[in-house]
Parts: sequence; structure tokens; C-alpha cells
Amino acid sequence: MNLQHYFNPVDFEAYSKDISYNWKYSLGATIEKCTTRFREGNEKNIELAIVGVPFVTNENISLYSDATNLIRKELYQLAAQGKVNIIDFGNLKESSSNKGNYLALRDVVDYLNEMNIVTLILGGSQDFSYGVCQAFRNNKFFSYSTIDAFLDVKKGKETFSQANYLSRIFSSQPTIFEFNLLGHQSHYIPTEYFAKVKGVNNHLRLGQLRDNIGLAEPVFRNTDFLSFDFVALKHSEAPGASNQPNGLRNEEACQLAKYAGLSTRLKVFGLMGMQSEIEKCPISVGIAAQIIWYFIEGYSKRSVLKPERKEGFSVNKVDIAELDAPLKFYQNIETNQWWMEIQAMNNEIIYLACLEKDYFDACSNEIPTIWLKYIQKIDEILK
Repeated sequence: MNLQHYFNPVDFEAYSKDISYNWKYSLGATIEKCTTRFREGNEKNIELAIVGVPFVTNENISLYSDATNLIRKELYQLAAQGKVNIIDFGNLKESSSNKGNYLALRDVVDYLNEMNIVTLILGGSQDFSYGVCQAFRNNKFFSYSTIDAFLDVKKGKETFSQANYLSRIFSSQPTIFEFNLLGHQSHYIPTEYFAKVKGVNNHLRLGQLRDNIGLAEPVFRNTDFLSFDFVALKHSEAPGASNQPNGLRNEEACQLAKYAGLSTRLKVFGLMGMQSEIEKCPISVGIAAQIIWYFIEGYSKRSVLKPERKEGFSVNKVDIAELDAPLKFYQNIETNQWWMEIQAMNNEIIYLACLEKDYFDACSNEIPTIWLKYIQKIDEILK
């Protein structure tokens, strides 16, 4: 499959100007080197692929947005990131319909997943998450998380848009294994709306993240696709990004992106939902580029250790009175990340990320809530 047919290529010469230090030390130079060397058939040498989506959907109409190129310019001028092989395919070519745009993105992500290349989506309104999720339609354990101030579910008979794209995802993938909403604000979401959500849920409100941002880290380790809606940011932090008086701070957004990059399970990260106003706001463009940069930094520090291999992990067995067999927890000695082992009805062994707190709860003879959610959903799938 020649992915280059799907894209308008990047003009690197346009981005190598006006940089405050030697271009060869920039992230842009690293990406340019990998991109110009890329040839169809040598995908195995690529670790990360940038995919620009220069469209926003408004009332079922696709509108061009230059935000993708503006962010790319800022991103390329940031410092290089170790030895990470990154290619930039450029901007997705527009199809004749919104559905065509979603399907094109689906095909691209589907292929990159097969090649074991992490996709980094730059731009596009949140409804493009539907196209990404379609690439995982045959994955029975697919987990999708989004960072967003709102729960974008359908409120009635409305035109499909970024304000209700989740309804389309849940309708097309009703057996989705897991969906998580992070950074949401309770005053914007009626409690009844959460009844429309499918799968296992580990939602985290803005206040919970503010109190302990580390709660998001294991959620991302259990996630295949994470979309970051720019509207989750506080207006005073990123003018032009949103009109929300409350929201994530810039430092928190970068930390969440780094956690996402660290996740060895995560296959797609999308920075989406940038409104046209961002084009007039250099601060918002700058923070968008830095969010991407910190995701790449996280990726560069991914641990190669996996709990199923046991090496580098301490294994902790905990007996709980209500359970026939002890729960097994795995602690990564190097990173202090925790995992739990789950044995399904068919004896299949599954490893899922958890908090150290879940281990301590088990030591106090309490069944961890997240363990119950997962075991019930897994058995439902495997019946």
C-alpha cells in the first residue's frame, strides 16, 4: 500500500527558515531526514508517523484549516528528540465527502497499525476520531480514551459533527471494550449522558486530574487510541483554543501527552479540535506544538519490559477472602508501573495496567473496583 497517494507532501524548505539555532539540531531536521529517506517497503525502520488532517467539520461541511501547518512550523523548530525515527507524510488529501475523509484516515491508521508504526495525528475536528476508531473495528479489546471538557454524545436528531461524534462511535462499535473520558467538567455534562457510554469506563474529572495527574498514567497504558481535544484547555492558557473559563493548564496538557507517549500499548495519538481562531493566536499554536513534542519525548522513553515476560518485574500475589485464587500484581522495578493479571473464563491471561493503590486495596482484603469491571467485561466478550 502506497500511503503517499493519500497525502500532499511537506515542503521542508518552508519550515527551515527563521529558526533561532542551527536547523540540524531541530526536530524538523530529524523528521526531514527520515522522510526524505523513506521508500515504500522500508516501513519497518519507522517508529512514528505524523499525519496532518487540515479539515474541520461544521454542519456536515468540511472546511479547510491552516492550523495543521502552523503547528507543524512551531513543532519543527523545537529541539530534536534522541534517536526516534519519525516520518511526516504531510496533510491528508480531501475526499469528495466527509465519509470519504473518515475512510481515508481509517485506511491510513489501519495500515500503520499493521506495520507497528505509531500514528500521530495533527489537526482535524474531533469527529475524525470516528475514522480512527474504525481502524480498530475488529479488535475485541479496543480501548479508546479522550481528553475533553465535554461528553460529545448525541442529544437528539442532529447533523453528525464533533459535538456528537461519540454517538456514531458507540453505534458502530457497541461492544467497544473500554472508553475513558479525562479532564471533563461536570457542570457541562448531565449525569444521564453517561448512560449512553459503552464499555468499561475509568473517567477522570478535571478536578481529579488537578489533584493527582498521575491517575491518568495507567489509563493511557490501557489505551489503544487517545484523542486530545484542544477545548480541554483553559482559555487563559491557550486563547483561541476554547472559550472555557476552566480547563487544563498547559503544563498539565504536556504531562498528559508525555504519559500517553510512554504507553507501549498506545498506537494512535491525535491532537484535535483546534478551532479556526487558533490561526490568529501564536500562544495556542505554540502550546499545541509542545504537546506533540512531549508525546514524542514520552515515546522515546518507553520501557521495553512487559509483564508477561516477568523479567524486570516483581510479582506480588494477594489472597482475598471472596476470591478462589489470589490476585497477581506485577511491579515494573525500573519505572514503578503496576499491572494486574486477569484470567478469563477460557483461561486466557490478560495483563492490564493499574495503580499501586489497587495493590494496596487488595492487601486490605478489598477487591479492586477496576479488576471487577475488567473481569466482567472480558467474560462478556469471551462467552
